[in-house]
Amino acid sequence: MAERWELVTEASIEVGPALFFSLPVITLSFVPVFTLEAQEGRLFSPLAFTKTYAMAAAAGLSVTLVPVLMGYPVRGRIPPEASNPLNRFLTAIYRPALEAVLRFPKSTTALAAVLLALTIVPVTRLGGEFLPPLDEGDLLYMPSALPWAFGIEGFGAAATDRPPHQDGS
Repeated sequence: MAERWELVTEASIEVGPALFFSLPVITLSFVPVFTLEAQEGRLFSPLAFTKTYAMAAAAGLSVTLVPVLMGYPVRGRIPPEASNPLNRFLTAIYRPALEAVLRFPKSTTALAAVLLALTIVPVTRLGGEFLPPLDEGDLLYMPSALPWAFGIEGFGAAATDRPPHQDGS
């Protein structure tokens, strides 16, 4: 029993810092969303705030609760990593790629620079507006969601966002 908890403690110490710091990095990726203004800011800032709060909670739990909970499902003898066929397969793919990158750091950097340079043309063709104008005063945003949009006479009215003309009113 004590050996299992020692193993869990060692594993937590090994993966804890990487897990903890990956969450703030994900959170920092939402900084550009916080700089959005107008309708984009109103539309996406709740998402960014929610994601930021969730990441903060996850970062706190990753160093407090998760290490304790890791010890309970671990039972019996723990097999070595090399005995897992999926792990062996992924290591066989990853190790040669890693060795090539480490053997040729200048070529790797040059390849990354070329790939970055290839993105210049598409970036220059991006427009400034990413969203169509929103009519925030309407409860029914889509004309097809209007009740008269499903009748035969309502098709033209749905396209103009007006109710169909009714005789006698």
